[in-house]
Amino acid sequence: MKAKLASIMLRRLPSHLQFMEMPLKTKILEPQNINEATIKTILDNGALEHHDNGGLYVTTYPINFWLDLDEKRKLIVIYTYWDTIPDLDELAILRFVNHANTQKIMLQFSYNAKLGRLYGHYTHPYNVGLLPPHVLKLCQKFSSIFEDVLHEGIAEGILQELPECQDDDGDEASSDAASDSTVH
Repeated sequence: MKAKLASIMLRRLPSHLQFMEMPLKTKILEPQNINEATIKTILDNGALEHHDNGGLYVTTYPINFWLDLDEKRKLIVIYTYWDTIPDLDELAILRFVNHANTQKIMLQFSYNAKLGRLYGHYTHPYNVGLLPPHVLKLCQKFSSIFEDVLHEGIAEGILQELPECQDDDGDEASSDAASDSTVH
């Protein structure tokens, strides 16, 4: 009787709420099957360029970043950095970092005074499994959010300018071209 009642109730729900009955089209990867090779396969299937640079280094998006696994804690760790202006007042940098942390979702920002770098990082748990399309979206969002903060930091005089690009002839290109290129 309860099953029949539940079936009747489900049929009366609007179509956008009946998704619970439909199976997922993407397979959830089990936590025990997630390793660096799995992540490389996800990146390859998503056509994201990457190579080994002290870790898995993704270069597809405007801002390059590392993607690592903390297999003990079952976390994907995404991080990158950008150099600050040398000899800048540390308090101004820390205010900028605090502002970025309060205004941007997902990423956590920090400052390393010894190296003079702004760091951005994000951790995503996979202890209950992982959807490959979600990993690709995390990569896209990470780079996009860090790029926004980078441009804000450059505008405020906190972070170093984007590097100049070289065109195919080896001549310097405009700074507009530099902002359209992959950087780190």
